[in-house]
Amino acid sequence: APPPAAAAAANPFDEIAPETPPVGAGGADAFTPSAQRSAHPTAAFFHLFFKALSIASYLILGLFTSSFVLHFVATVSFLAFDFWTVKNITGRILVGLRWWSDLDDGGRTKWRFETIDDRDSLNSYDGRVFWAAMVLAPLAWLGLGAFAVLKLEFSWLIVVGVALVLSGANLWGYVRCSRDARRQVTEAVNRSALNAALGSAATAWGM
Repeated sequence: APPPAAAAAANPFDEIAPETPPVGAGGADAFTPSAQRSAHPTAAFFHLFFKALSIASYLILGLFTSSFVLHFVATVSFLAFDFWTVKNITGRILVGLRWWSDLDDGGRTKWRFETIDDRDSLNSYDGRVFWAAMVLAPLAWLGLGAFAVLKLEFSWLIVVGVALVLSGANLWGYVRCSRDARRQVTEAVNRSALNAALGSAATAWGM
């Protein structure tokens, strides 16, 4: 996590620029290819890729090896790749959100949440891809965990637990960021409304 001084010196959202011009940001039809509707198709791809790869590894790798250790390490590695990618790259690029933790002077953990100032610049299709994957991945792992219990394969609950912790941590962090973003928008709207009301009042009273 970057130190506060570094975060203040350079805005991490300033470098975000669309890879391709999105087709009709709000009006692309259902037949437009996804890569053309996304402003950041590479980021959107990897946002989905490691989630799918970790689930595929969990389900399929056992067909190619009988080693539980190899199966476990490969699946958890893909989960770790997904956690790092979502936390450090795709959240910032696709939805303009960023979270991290650091230690304050007293040695206590300080959670920090940031959101891009110009939220109108974000691509709505990228946002839908981001949040759909963030919600569906933990649900998929919950289903796999329930299936493991039914099959009495309790050792696999360790993998499911790791998946839920990592995906749940990212989901929690970005929900907190999103709440802060909504709060900032609400405060901005309220300030604008208050300023407009004060201006109207001043005009009415000839001030």
